[in-house]
Amino acid sequence: MNIAICDDVAEDAEEIRGYLLSYFEQNGFTGNIRLFSSGEELLDDFEPGRFDVLFLDIFLKGISGVEVAKRIRESDQSCLLVFVTVSDSHMRDGFALRAASYVEKPLTPAKIEVALTQCRSLFLKNARYLEVTLTQRGFKVPLTRLVCAEVAGRSILLHTDIGETFETRMSMDQAQKQMEGAPFIRCHNSYAVNMNYIQDIQGNDLILKNGLVVPIRKNGRKEVVNTINEFLTERLFDGV
Repeated sequence: MNIAICDDVAEDAEEIRGYLLSYFEQNGFTGNIRLFSSGEELLDDFEPGRFDVLFLDIFLKGISGVEVAKRIRESDQSCLLVFVTVSDSHMRDGFALRAASYVEKPLTPAKIEVALTQCRSLFLKNARYLEVTLTQRGFKVPLTRLVCAEVAGRSILLHTDIGETFETRMSMDQAQKQMEGAPFIRCHNSYAVNMNYIQDIQGNDLILKNGLVVPIRKNGRKEVVNTINEFLTERLFDGV
């Protein structure tokens, strides 16, 4: 697990790092930890998929932790966010940005342990893949990074959140079997969409966060829209 800590108070960042290292040692767990002293420094270094967990101080000097999280969510829906704060006044922002956990200062080992345990649970839950074949070799696409699957003749196109598209000789029904239990919806005969990446519903189309426009089937449109709205509402109140 790759973890980033962004806090402009060096002592707090080192304290979190120390608690994480103790947790790793006690639980036989390994992880890489990077420290950042500002939101600007983190964003300059950030790439989708680089970090699995981000401990992010809300009250940073310069660009705020909330703004940093918003920019990260524009390109990475999978990174687990842990807001570190002296106040719960930004709890609503955390829900909207799907924060996995909160840690209130003053810091303690127990608070960090609870947050990391929650993140580990979500990380393992999401660590599923769509197994496909590209040319003569096998390939695995993490379901958390798959925005949507699109039928293209006898193949399907797999659109990922980092702008890559893979073509594989697989039917949509075969792909759906591997997606079972993940937040995908067959919104159209030719499309299956990861509901975490839905930006908006406009008429008979879904607007995805990567800019793709995906049609909603006419027969059963109400059921599709209701399912999506229920998922997004549940995600908002769960904060994950």
